[in-house]
Amino acid sequence: MKTSLYSIFLLALLLTGSCTSDADSEKPVLLLANTEWELLEATLIGRGTVEVPGSSTRVPVNIDGVGQDYDMSLTFSDGDQLVAATGRFVFDVSVSALGVPLQSERIPVQGVEIFSGNWELLGDELVITDNEEVVRLDIVDNSETMLKLNGAIDASDFESLQEEGLTVSESSIEIVLVK
Repeated sequence: MKTSLYSIFLLALLLTGSCTSDADSEKPVLLLANTEWELLEATLIGRGTVEVPGSSTRVPVNIDGVGQDYDMSLTFSDGDQLVAATGRFVFDVSVSALGVPLQSERIPVQGVEIFSGNWELLGDELVITDNEEVVRLDIVDNSETMLKLNGAIDASDFESLQEEGLTVSESSIEIVLVK
C-alpha cells in the first residue's frame, strides 16, 4: 500500500512538472540579431505638474501621447550588436489637468533619438547603450512577428512643453514593433 501511494504521488509530481515546462516552452525565443522591425504603434503616458499663472500653486497634470504618421524601421545587427533606426513618427501629445485640456503639441520623433547604439538582451529587458546614455525597455510580449516594449523615458524629452511651466515627474513609452 505504501509503495502504491508513493508511486501515485511520484507520477502526479512528474505529470505536474511536465505540464509546467510545456507551458513555458510555448513562448518563442526572441531573436533580434539580423532582423528588421517596423514600428506599428507608440503610446506615451506621463504625470507632472503645471504652475497656475499668477501664483505659486502647482496643479497635477496627465500627459498622453499617441503616435501617428509611422515611417520607422529598426535593424538589429549581429556581430557588432548595433541597432539602427531609420525614419520617423509623430507623437500627438496632450496635457490635461482634472480632465480639462491645457495644451497639445505634435512632437516629431526621429528613430535615432530612441533607437541607436549597442543592444543586448538581459532577461526580459532590451538595453540600448549609446555613448553614456542607456535606454532600458521591458519586453512585455513577443512572438515571431511582434515585439511589445515598455520603458521609462527621460523628462528632458519634453523640453518644448516645459517652456510653458510644465514639470514632468514620470513618463513611459510603449512601443509595438512588427516584422
